[in-house]
Amino acid sequence: MCIYIILVVIIGSICRLYITKEFNILKKITLLLTLFSTVTLLAQQEEVEIKIQDTLYFNQCNSTSYQYIDYYKKTRFEEKDTSDLTHIYNWDFYNAFFNTGDFDVLRLPCSMKGKYGIIKHIMSISNEKNKSQTVVIAMIENNISAAYITEKAFLNDELIYAPKK
Repeated sequence: MCIYIILVVIIGSICRLYITKEFNILKKITLLLTLFSTVTLLAQQEEVEIKIQDTLYFNQCNSTSYQYIDYYKKTRFEEKDTSDLTHIYNWDFYNAFFNTGDFDVLRLPCSMKGKYGIIKHIMSISNEKNKSQTVVIAMIENNISAAYITEKAFLNDELIYAPKK
């Protein structure tokens, strides 16, 4: 066993001496390509401002439901629910939708993959650690269902953003 280890070390040293020049050149080329790729990726990343009326498509889903998107579906309607919410936004939308009727609330099921929601409201809330985070409310079906979307949904590629033009 000891002879085997010594042989491996000797062979490795001989190979290292022989290919050191070629390996250094290859290593430098690899480093330059990696650096170029990193700079290119950083240049491609741009900050996007999410706006009311933009569209969010429900993207990849790796289990039975999305991890960072809640699904609110009305189960009981009131007379006030008959108004069309298509052209209502911000707090007016939030109050008109959430302050009437009853809801089933669950994680957005993966069956919604490929469907979309229209951004109706954007707000900042504090979590249990008093850290502020942005929440987006997107209407899926008019007057019937909405998605409650946290920042982590964007960071984990659960959504595809399609700005309104």
